[in-house]
Amino acid sequence: MTGLRSDLRKRRDIMRKILILSIMVLISVSFFNCEEDVESPYDTSGQLPAVTIIRPADNDSFTWGDTILFEGEGENYEGIDLDDSMMVWRSDRDDTIGTGTVFERGDLSVNVHNITLTGTDRRGRINSDDIIIEVAAWPEPEEYELITVSASSGYQMGWSGIDAGEEPVHTVSLSGFLVGKNEVPYSLWADIKAWAELNGYSFGNEGSRGYGSSPTDQDPVTYISWADCIAWCNAYSERLGLTPVYYTDSGKASLYKDSSEDADIDNNCVNWSADGFRLLTEAEWEYSARYINGTDISSGAHHSGYDLHTAVDDCAWYINNSGSSTHPVGQLLPNSLGAKDMSGNVWEWCWDWYGSYTDLFQDNPRGPESGYNRVIRGGCCLSTAEYCRTAVRDLHDPDYPDACLGFRVCRGNI
Repeated sequence: MTGLRSDLRKRRDIMRKILILSIMVLISVSFFNCEEDVESPYDTSGQLPAVTIIRPADNDSFTWGDTILFEGEGENYEGIDLDDSMMVWRSDRDDTIGTGTVFERGDLSVNVHNITLTGTDRRGRINSDDIIIEVAAWPEPEEYELITVSASSGYQMGWSGIDAGEEPVHTVSLSGFLVGKNEVPYSLWADIKAWAELNGYSFGNEGSRGYGSSPTDQDPVTYISWADCIAWCNAYSERLGLTPVYYTDSGKASLYKDSSEDADIDNNCVNWSADGFRLLTEAEWEYSARYINGTDISSGAHHSGYDLHTAVDDCAWYINNSGSSTHPVGQLLPNSLGAKDMSGNVWEWCWDWYGSYTDLFQDNPRGPESGYNRVIRGGCCLSTAEYCRTAVRDLHDPDYPDACLGFRVCRGNI
């Protein structure tokens, strides 16, 4: 009996030891597994997150100012989306450019960019995807041809006996300048306007392709205010690296860039010695329209180019031949200067406030110091031949566009 009890006791001791050993093994295994789950936040071994750039595509090309859509996706090893804050986009040229799965940028620099999308999961595991894109410079604007106008020691501006607004005839001298061969076409207007709006400019009006049936990009721009023209001239100057002309103050500290508000600028706000683009003064416009050879001028009683082509139909789109529509610039015959459409097609904004003439001699006149309306010149496709005369003057509110009102530009300081 004693032997049996001793044997049972030994068996219980063995079982107890086996049980303790099993528990210790289980604890060790559990501890080992726990240690495996707790990883260093810098551990990038094992299953990394999946990161993919969806757009733009590798080797896509853009033009400076284009709005570029960036889209990507990122998941951890379990297929769970990464937080937007853990999706970081970088350019080797512009540093961090965005975070998250979707965003837009329109201001990447002109460069070839190596774009990298980096995703980080909650364990600190990191993965990335990258592409190459190119942002090219804004294309050069289409050519706008300018014609040299020689200085005048004195020409007889105005005309007698037809309209009192054209009198008295008076002597005007002018410095030399460059004048546009054509009215500004819609295509050039739209190109410079798009560039301008990416560079801090605002416009009150979009501008239109001419007027009437089937206008094209080469028809003169219309539905633009005098204020729009002033802002556009400054933008065109900046675009070509010239010195802008128009400012918001007499100290010329602030460039005029916003035509969406009333244009309250006067002669003192103009840098007349700058080489940038500007509107013609009324005196410059009439001289260009009547120019023959720098000494002689044509009759103010007829259309521009009359000294070469006596038929108005040869030089001007007006009510009798226009079909009540504008036409692409430069299709008809030029005047002696080489300028086209100075009669007909669209009325053209000039710089000056509208005011009465004086019989006094004037040197580079720039019109009255103030007023309510600005001068417009030249007639349009809806005008009779009478309004195509080079001495005809008309006026328009500077803050309002019109269906048959466009512009031509010039440059001084030559």
